[in-house]
Amino acid sequence: MAEATQDMTETVYIFNTDKTSRPLTGTKKVQEGYNLAANETFTTPVENVNENYWNGTAWVNKLVAAYRFDTANNNIFAGIDLIPQGSVLATNQTFVKPEDGLYQPMRFNGTIWIGTPKEEWEKSHPAQVVKPTVKQQQNALTMVDIAQLKASYATQQKLNADLMKANAQLKKNGDDQATLNANLMKQVATLQKTVDALNKESHSTEEKTA
Repeated sequence: MAEATQDMTETVYIFNTDKTSRPLTGTKKVQEGYNLAANETFTTPVENVNENYWNGTAWVNKLVAAYRFDTANNNIFAGIDLIPQGSVLATNQTFVKPEDGLYQPMRFNGTIWIGTPKEEWEKSHPAQVVKPTVKQQQNALTMVDIAQLKASYATQQKLNADLMKANAQLKKNGDDQATLNANLMKQVATLQKTVDALNKESHSTEEKTA
């Protein structure tokens, strides 16, 4: 009776060493006694997570920022690396974050980041006077013309409104004058009737006396 063959294979987990995050990229089956490559491990990744990153001793699912400096150039700031949580820092990395407002180039003194003095930075980065192109100048003139047209239109609109208001006032004054004239004519007519009545009465009295 044939003996059952025992499975002598193991699973190797592969990570990408070209990236500072060293993400899991795949697996493969190997025979017992297999010598791992620099980007391989027998350690089982974390289950039920979106990503796995190899920190040198274990798989984690979180990355942290490491600030890189150039040890061959006075520890000048060289960039930010995202590395697996729990990783051992390289000799040119630090977890110390540069303070906001520091001028480049800045360097790491072993404890903190030191920026270039503001005056020195401005001296080496003089403000450049950008001359507008012909097209930009034409656009600017067009904008000025449009603004002037809008201002003129607004002025004309105000003038028109003032004229309409003045005309309305004149019409009102004319209507008032016409009413006044009518009242005067009415008063004159009434007065004339009174005078006529008085004259008639006077003539009647004279005739009786005679």
